[in-house]
Amino acid sequence: MLSVIIPTYNRACYVLDCMTALQRSGVADLEIIVADDGSTDDTREVVSRVDPRAKYHWQANTGTPSTARNAGFTLSTGKYVAFLDCDDGWLPDAPRKAVELLERYPEVDILFADAKMGNLTQGFVSWIEEAGQQAFFDLPHREPESGFRILERRPLLRRMAVRNPVFIGACILRREVFEKSGGFLPRLRGAADWDLWLRLATRHTYGFMSEPMAIYTRHDDNMSSNMDHMSEEFCDALANTLALDSLEKEDREHIRQRLLHHRFGYAYMAYDRGDTREARKRFRQAIHAGDWSPRTLALATTCMLPAWAVSRLRNIKRKVS
Repeated sequence: MLSVIIPTYNRACYVLDCMTALQRSGVADLEIIVADDGSTDDTREVVSRVDPRAKYHWQANTGTPSTARNAGFTLSTGKYVAFLDCDDGWLPDAPRKAVELLERYPEVDILFADAKMGNLTQGFVSWIEEAGQQAFFDLPHREPESGFRILERRPLLRRMAVRNPVFIGACILRREVFEKSGGFLPRLRGAADWDLWLRLATRHTYGFMSEPMAIYTRHDDNMSSNMDHMSEEFCDALANTLALDSLEKEDREHIRQRLLHHRFGYAYMAYDRGDTREARKRFRQAIHAGDWSPRTLALATTCMLPAWAVSRLRNIKRKVS
């Protein structure tokens, strides 16, 4: 059985479309669980109408899909589990092929596939080509059958620390793998999936199916659209990975360098928008984490100047650029 958990909050129309698409997934034994994070609309009625067999869980609003996903998992019974946001959808038949690959290759702990990313207005592009880039396709792997790769763990971990190639809606995990991982971290929202993939990549084997399995719908209220918040969570996810005992020495240094890179970017966002006080705090955090590069020290020093002086220096830099 494949259990799919759908987190939602006041998006009954999306839940309707998502569940309807699931019925065309091709998976013979499918368990649907809608994990509702405090909706006040008619989500419960929609779920019951579309599929009376589906499980519905309501909880007081926490503001993060992580808690809903974790709660949904506790109700699941499937050998495999997947998480599909209610505004995304599965493509026909691809999930069935993914489950069959997991059945044939027991050494694969997590299988992910490509996804179509975009919307009807702007069109769609490949998630892997955008997030994975050519470096993903160059990763060492073995290809036991056409269109399916079993990736070497450590090279994937290093690449994943640079860009996340795994779209949550196009990923299926073995039940025991997710159970032992501790689940999604409730304090994270937009980067909770990346945090999980990084933690899993330190211990487990990933397989990649090139055929698209899902549609990722981009719109203005995606959590990933809040870049300042996402940048902060990127730092948290990498710091969580850095704290794991399962990291090899060389991998640890790679993760540390990526964390310093993101800490600088997070601090620079505040500096670039003119929030000198916040930038000063963030650059201080970057230095404390070990970033003693000349640019970080220079900008941290600049933020100690009066606000008008910082603004003038920033404007001069923009004109020169």
